[in-house]
Amino acid sequence: MKKLWKMMMTAGVVLLLAACGTTGESDDSQTGSNNESKEIVAGAVVPSLIKSEVGAHQYVFQLKNDTEKDVTLTMNSAQFFDYQLMDENGDVLYKDSENKMYTQMLQESVLKPGETLEMAVDASEGLASLENGTYTLEVWSTAEEAEDWKVSEEITWEGATATTLSDAKLKVEEEVVTYNGRQDLNSIEVVNEQNEIEAMRLAEVARPFFDDLESKVKIRVFYVIIDGQKVIQSAELE
Repeated sequence: MKKLWKMMMTAGVVLLLAACGTTGESDDSQTGSNNESKEIVAGAVVPSLIKSEVGAHQYVFQLKNDTEKDVTLTMNSAQFFDYQLMDENGDVLYKDSENKMYTQMLQESVLKPGETLEMAVDASEGLASLENGTYTLEVWSTAEEAEDWKVSEEITWEGATATTLSDAKLKVEEEVVTYNGRQDLNSIEVVNEQNEIEAMRLAEVARPFFDDLESKVKIRVFYVIIDGQKVIQSAELE
């Protein structure tokens, strides 16, 4: 029987689980930036938004488990977060989920103490439809357990050009490879079509497909390239 893991998600959305070590004493001299929560509350899940080095108007939305116990995040679809762009009056001009369709499926992600869930946010798609100006980017978690896990960032937009319009979405590519096995929770090793060994990263939503997958089988992977690395969004057996 052909095993198929279908995922439809924002191409700019790539989910990575990054272990941030164990919790320790906080540095009282450290100050938060505007794109983080105003206060770090002990025993809470802390949201933050940082600029990505991938390109202009690319961000990483983070949820850090700042508690002493596991935190389970439950999603009813492949959507892990949402974002919107607002003008200076607070009027919503673009909401990402209104322009997307997501696979309806129950998903859970467990954050251990000190771990951070990272989600890539591509704001360029929403900005491409707007005139030049200053906007507020607001990002929040769609997990059922979310307790106002929301952050915002002011963006200066100089207007769309032919380049930004064509690059507004990450291109989803596909390739048939031979699966060698897992390197770690977020990476696999494959033999590509050029018979070369290659490492590929896994988006959060793609990981379950590989949990019980035997090695040396041919699979078709669907991926986007982020920071020069192939990140698998979904896969199926050949």
